[in-house]
Amino acid sequence: MKRKIAFIATGGTIASVPTPEGLRPAFTEKEMLDLVPELSSIAEIEGHLIMNIDSSNMQPEDWPVIAKKTLEALASCDGAVIAHGTDTLAYTSSALTYMLTHLKKPVIITGSQRSIGEEESDAARNLIDSFKVAVSGQAGVFVVFGGKIIMGDRASKVKTESIDAFASINAAEVGFVESDIRWDKELLRRERARLEGIWQKLLKGEGQIDDSDQAKDAVIYDAIDPQVLLIKLYPGMEPDVLLYAKDRGYHSLLIEAFGMGGVCFREPRNLIPAIEELIAAGITVAVTTQVPFEGADLTRYEVGQRALKAGAISTGDMTREAVLVRLMMKNI
Repeated sequence: MKRKIAFIATGGTIASVPTPEGLRPAFTEKEMLDLVPELSSIAEIEGHLIMNIDSSNMQPEDWPVIAKKTLEALASCDGAVIAHGTDTLAYTSSALTYMLTHLKKPVIITGSQRSIGEEESDAARNLIDSFKVAVSGQAGVFVVFGGKIIMGDRASKVKTESIDAFASINAAEVGFVESDIRWDKELLRRERARLEGIWQKLLKGEGQIDDSDQAKDAVIYDAIDPQVLLIKLYPGMEPDVLLYAKDRGYHSLLIEAFGMGGVCFREPRNLIPAIEELIAAGITVAVTTQVPFEGADLTRYEVGQRALKAGAISTGDMTREAVLVRLMMKNI
């Protein structure tokens, strides 16, 4: 008996058609399923079209909508596959990783670099791979793309056109889809233990919690406050740029610093007093790195330690997308 999988469509390149103004999402979930008939041999599919937008138009307020629809679908389905645009896919996959706590079923997020209607599109392969992972029963939020299976909050888009668009940042892929699915069980165990700590911290906070017995103990955390400012440092940046966060009422600032987390303290552009002023005003200041791999360590260099002593938080090996989402949840 085939497993039942929810197919949740949100738009993106995978659903796009050419228009005089450029590619625009238009294919419905049913039309996409009809274009990949092989999927019907993998699972019984329940389709849902909840939005049809370019993911550059995705907003933080859309994440709870996707999370709630997914949780509703899991009440009667064995897993879910979410089709999403690639540009902000890693933000959504991070958000769902933290919102859909204690999942007992698979939630797969995928997309494509070329429309499902184009020749030589990667859409069919990514959908087939995603449904195979969804029927595997392996619980969690995963990005499946280009044959890779990546933890939802480890994924980041690293290429704009190639079909191997996503990388797993600071942790290996937890699996690969080949002739069969190959899982790294030990890495999965460690990553789940890491997420359990994050979920426990979230659920002790002030977020809205909606228990669902039908979803087998999954809990949704949907308290999102988008008032987070992301600033990338560059040589010559004036301290007043950081203070914009205070002037405009942001509750958190994420600084993409140099190297392992270097923040300039040399006059005439010493950024440390600005960080101290923000923290004194009750604004959370977190520091990540502009470098894609190997993470931030503010203890290594003086330019990092000074930021730490001012009260900044080091984000370690988290992706930029994951850090931003956790700051929106006021949980870091």
